[in-house]
Amino acid sequence: MLNSVTGLASTSSEERLVVVKYWALLLVGIITAIYHIWFAYTYALQMNLHLVISLGLMMCVAAIYSFNPRISRDDGLLTVLDNYGLIPVELVAAVVASVYMYTNYQRLYIESLGIFTDIDILVGFILLFLVFDLSRRTFGWVLVLVGFFGIFYALTASYWPGIFQSSSLDLRSLIAALTVQFSGLYDIIFEVAATYILIYILFAGFLEAYGALEYFIRLGARVGKRMKSGITQTAVISSLGMGSVNGSAAANAATTGALTIPLMKEQGIKKDTAAAVEAVASSGGQIMPPIMGASAFLMAEITGTSYLHVITIGLFPALLFYFTVATAVYFITDKEGANAEAIFEGDIDQPSDSDASRADTDDWLNEVSIGSSNKINLADITQATKESSSILNTLIRGIYLWFPVGVLVYTLVFLRYGALYAGVLAIGAAIVSGLFHKMYFADEYRKAFVEFVADTAEGMRLGSQNAAGIAMAAALMGLFVEVLSVTGFTTTLTQQLVALSGGMLLLLLPLAMLAAILFGLGMPTTGAYIVAVLLIAPALTDLGVRVETAHLYVLYFAVLSALTPPVAIANIITAEISGANFFRTCYKSVLIGIPLFILPYLFVINPDILYWEFPLTAINFVILFVSLLALSAASIDYFFGSLSLVQRVVLVVCSVVASLGTALPLPNMQLYGLRVTAFAVILAIFFLQIFRNRAVSPIGEKA
Repeated sequence: MLNSVTGLASTSSEERLVVVKYWALLLVGIITAIYHIWFAYTYALQMNLHLVISLGLMMCVAAIYSFNPRISRDDGLLTVLDNYGLIPVELVAAVVASVYMYTNYQRLYIESLGIFTDIDILVGFILLFLVFDLSRRTFGWVLVLVGFFGIFYALTASYWPGIFQSSSLDLRSLIAALTVQFSGLYDIIFEVAATYILIYILFAGFLEAYGALEYFIRLGARVGKRMKSGITQTAVISSLGMGSVNGSAAANAATTGALTIPLMKEQGIKKDTAAAVEAVASSGGQIMPPIMGASAFLMAEITGTSYLHVITIGLFPALLFYFTVATAVYFITDKEGANAEAIFEGDIDQPSDSDASRADTDDWLNEVSIGSSNKINLADITQATKESSSILNTLIRGIYLWFPVGVLVYTLVFLRYGALYAGVLAIGAAIVSGLFHKMYFADEYRKAFVEFVADTAEGMRLGSQNAAGIAMAAALMGLFVEVLSVTGFTTTLTQQLVALSGGMLLLLLPLAMLAAILFGLGMPTTGAYIVAVLLIAPALTDLGVRVETAHLYVLYFAVLSALTPPVAIANIITAEISGANFFRTCYKSVLIGIPLFILPYLFVINPDILYWEFPLTAINFVILFVSLLALSAASIDYFFGSLSLVQRVVLVVCSVVASLGTALPLPNMQLYGLRVTAFAVILAIFFLQIFRNRAVSPIGEKA
């Protein structure tokens, strides 16, 4: 990196702009990280003032990150003006508007009594424009269109028919309500993003900078070496591990997918299958305890329950998902005849230029990065598969990464600290363990310390950069929810969902599922979860579903919105990396991710999976796992060999009966008999397939 700085004079203008962008991101990222850690530790500012500073910093990071140094006159005049003209103006406007809101806080929030000057309204309009445009740059048009619809509805609500009719607002009042009155953009959704979500994304950034991504991929490679599905299990393990801490399926798919997808393709996996595996695993990490992509802390805070209770009820559903997906990946790898030996014997070519160009849109940032832990490449992973060390040794090598996670769990579960304070302590533990690891294995202490400082700064950049898009989405969704709240639509939606279902839970569940997926399209998981909880969970609780169950139900479908067309942001990213067809990727991700679509229904119908009750929980866990496995086998059309149409139909029917049979209006003894019979039929088909295809190696062994 020092060479790239000292050699600026001899580089092209594009390369100089790349370096300038990186250092701008690094500087603002350091300021952002230090400020948010300081605030979370001290709470030294009023919350509204903190939100003003946080939104200003996030807008600056988003604007800098959106700048593309590679745009030239060949890209067209409008593109050039947008990149080199509008983005710098937005950066300056973000600073000016935030300073105005901060310095005029007393007058705007306390003294104005709802009367605002033209300059106040102008600043509010600028803030709205910045949030809309920066959200467009980071998440695309879908989220922006949702925001536009919210504003349009607020302005025209009195003209809508039937249940959608409400009181309209004039444009000036609407702008004031969404900005200078410190609601809308600065409401609860952004407050959560600027505190809990941001702290835990910073935590993930530090872990990544200290080597977490490389560690999880190497761990996955060691596990994959012992399985016929090989490197595809690397994608599942590494993505679940990283996805649990980074809070974004899209970011997880981009970082881990850039490494795992080319390897899966080299193993013989079809490109749309490779993209689908990575998308499902990246999304599924959001439901994996103990962090659950920061959702566990949000759920505990919103429901008023303990963190330990949240991760306890989330554990068995997450394990059901992981085991089923891992097995489905094995089957689909075996079905497509993947060449696992090519990986393990070293007969692997580096990805083609087209793959490399798709692999990571941030490669140019990594090339100039001062960090030392983000240089992992495909050759490193291939070498990891040849190492003779055991899985246990690989786990132990990463003990310094588990230490801060242990501190986090200990402070939350045993010391009962708040999630925000525990997150700060976990960041401190990550820094200490990163320093210890770097110095312990160092030959030159001075060089090792310099690398540690660089990695720490890089962690601040990564965390702030990953948080910026989520913050923009949260601010925009805060605007949307505020509009729905002001117009009374949220209450109407709850009433209508209950009315449409006729008061029947089995009819309300799919309606709530569709609404949760719709509200989550194109959004980060945490933002989608908050919106879905505010709009949909009340309808579920009105019909007797426990609050925690309702929250977990909408969380799962908020996660699924990253896999569901037409947006399917995780599939968009992985399909681009793989060079696969987007719709085929979506189709296969649904096949592989069947457990995610079914699981929410299962734990609502079978609550003992959430609220442990021995031995019922253990028995139901086995039944539900076998049922989900049967559903996966039927959808993939493979279980140690191809399945006949009759077998697939029987597996689907028996899977539904065994897993959801408790909802049938039958006496208990008949229900138990029906479920046991369905379970036995599934096992019979499985054993028949195994004996019929004895030449196929069992799971856990290489072919």
